[in-house]
Amino acid sequence: MAYCRLCLTLVLWSEKWPCIEAYRLLFIFAANFNVGPPASSIHDDSMKKRIIIAARDNWENYFARLFPVALDSGDAQVLGVSHRGISLLKMVKASGINPKHLRLLKGYSFAEVLSLELQGASRVELELKTENLVLRSSRAPQISAMIRLFLQELIKGSGHVVALKSFMTDDRSLLSFSKGDVIRLLPMDGLQGGWLFGTVGGRSGLFPEELTQPSAAPDYHYLHLDRRDDKRKSMRSNTRNAPPASPSQHPVALRQMSPESEPSRSNSVQGFLQRSGPSSIQGSVHELGVTSPMAEFAMKYFRTGASGLPASGRTLIQHTDIPIQESLILFDDPEMNELSVQCFLNLMMFMGDVPLKKNTSTADCLSHILLLGKEKELLRDEIFCQVIKQNTNNPTQSSFTLGWRLLVLITGFFPCSGTLHPYITQHFDDITQDFEHPFKDLAAVCQDNLSRSVRFGGRRNIPSHVEMDALLAGKTSRRITIMFPGNVEFPAKIRSFTITLDVIKDLCNEMGVSQLEEMREFYILAKRLQDGLVRPLHPEEYLFDFLLEDGSITLSFRRILWGTPLSFQNELFLDFHYQQLLEDYLSGQLKLGPSNGGASLVREVAELAALQHLARGATEPPTLSEVKEYLPSQDGLSSKLEEICSSCHVHVSAMESLSPQDAKIRLIEGLSSLPLFGSTSFLVQKVNQRGCPSPCIVSVNQQGVSFRHPKSQEQVFHIPLAKVESMRTIRPKKQGKAPVAEISYGDPARPKTVTLPFKQAKEFCHTLALIMEMTQSTA
Repeated sequence: MAYCRLCLTLVLWSEKWPCIEAYRLLFIFAANFNVGPPASSIHDDSMKKRIIIAARDNWENYFARLFPVALDSGDAQVLGVSHRGISLLKMVKASGINPKHLRLLKGYSFAEVLSLELQGASRVELELKTENLVLRSSRAPQISAMIRLFLQELIKGSGHVVALKSFMTDDRSLLSFSKGDVIRLLPMDGLQGGWLFGTVGGRSGLFPEELTQPSAAPDYHYLHLDRRDDKRKSMRSNTRNAPPASPSQHPVALRQMSPESEPSRSNSVQGFLQRSGPSSIQGSVHELGVTSPMAEFAMKYFRTGASGLPASGRTLIQHTDIPIQESLILFDDPEMNELSVQCFLNLMMFMGDVPLKKNTSTADCLSHILLLGKEKELLRDEIFCQVIKQNTNNPTQSSFTLGWRLLVLITGFFPCSGTLHPYITQHFDDITQDFEHPFKDLAAVCQDNLSRSVRFGGRRNIPSHVEMDALLAGKTSRRITIMFPGNVEFPAKIRSFTITLDVIKDLCNEMGVSQLEEMREFYILAKRLQDGLVRPLHPEEYLFDFLLEDGSITLSFRRILWGTPLSFQNELFLDFHYQQLLEDYLSGQLKLGPSNGGASLVREVAELAALQHLARGATEPPTLSEVKEYLPSQDGLSSKLEEICSSCHVHVSAMESLSPQDAKIRLIEGLSSLPLFGSTSFLVQKVNQRGCPSPCIVSVNQQGVSFRHPKSQEQVFHIPLAKVESMRTIRPKKQGKAPVAEISYGDPARPKTVTLPFKQAKEFCHTLALIMEMTQSTA
């Protein structure tokens, strides 16, 4: 049942909101699980369970119970309660396409909850380790009951307690802690009543039981993970974060247990390091001689480093020939621990540190690691740490090389968390500045790949078998063909993590376009040869996610927006625009305006035919068959062919001094004056809007969606771009029927809808979505 609900949600998302996020979610299922969204396509219960778990682990709000709330301060509108913890959310609009979605403002682990109190029927107060939350809601009793239910289940057998008050002492046998610290209980024989033995922040010792209460186990990711929205914003302004600061010392003088003595808290990495002092056994990080940022990360977050046992950061993050028996990072979830052990074994087999299992190939091991990172967002930091560990002081050259190739791949396929990011960034930076390091160049590639995956989300599916073989051989690039207007093949070189915008920039540079504002008016379109489906690609999508090895997807390059004035200084630029506008003119997408009695239409068509003829470099008047080739697909012209041909000869004679380049410019200028210039137009047989003819020309541009009469081209209805609320495609109910594009517009509270049944419904919605995003981002 849960699987059916999940599939239905994905289909609705992808149809209603044709954006990069919706398709990224959908392709995780279609590509990574080798299935389609319909529930009937899978009969294996274990596969269904795997898909549900992947959704649970990656989409924090999907399985959450949502409640309307209001806070005394802040703009949170919704409270989410799930297995992951408590979330403060806000309803926002996505860029360009305008479907509403929930943005995470702040998240809390259940381990941070100290107390919960229901105050009347509309108020809940939560005491957390760093702050108090007062939630006003008409569903306050339900909020209280839901949080209590999760707490009761998570506390059972968790082996952790939370400090209700601070306790500071200089007695080395006792454990000092601050209010809100989550302490992991450790077994100890001969404990006296009222005392417990545990560890927190690398320190261990006895402490009074009365100062604590049972707690949910801390969650590494929820406590310290910078959420994706904040992380992407910071990456735009800071491509490289500073390394985390060294831990400071805790005071050792005995202090009274009082709320006033509680230290200030921070959710940042640096704040976490500052408030976690050295244990009485370990000493400080600097005393151990730890200089590597990854060694410092290991001391704070690895299982051994955080357990209170003696350990060196350097030993935690260096190559081993022995498979691990537990995860490197301290996870309390047994499933995460088991998956970490399996991942490390596949890593060792991939690098050649242990023999391959029977019927297992190197590509199988690589696929397992990449798929695990795509399915399990919470396990990504563990994968990064495992690979870096096996690449540190690796004595075998072949293993060392494969390890770095793998690191290049995983940094491009999925991002790390905000907790690990500053450490791993500094790790790569240190290597790129080490001129004796054999893989300093690959470290720079890893830096670039990681910044891309943090900003763009990483590749959305794992490599095909052909790409996998190429990657294992060290080949990370390939040459592809981009079709320019006029069926001109243009070669392009792309790499495994090339995004669409990279190729657009390269092609624009070839045409002499250097301004980013104008570059953003060009798009790459993917066409599926099987059914002719066309979709413009988002500038931030990875090209390798669309290219299929059987050649069934072709890519073309077109200009969709025309806001920047044209300049014909570059020959390729001139030919590109000439061919695109000529194609639109001859196919009937750029129609000539209405004429009186047809005389002006003949003159206009004849002049455009003469310019086409001169653009070919011809000097002799065109033949009748040549003139026929120059005519657009427009009613009433074939019967006037001879008249047009005679008029064309006159125009050719009058313009014989024009060079082919000047003729092309004249034709572009002529077509630029047509009513549909600058629009992407579609012929729709029926529109459910009063006053719209059938058929109807529906065009999309930066001003909005226009509905025009197919003959007179008179605009009969218009939806301004700012009034478009959302759009979606609806699949046909019967085979052979066309899909439907549905546009919601007007008042967001009571939107109106227009439905357009036609074959290019998906192309129309994608084009409109990209134009809206481009227009809003420019504004």
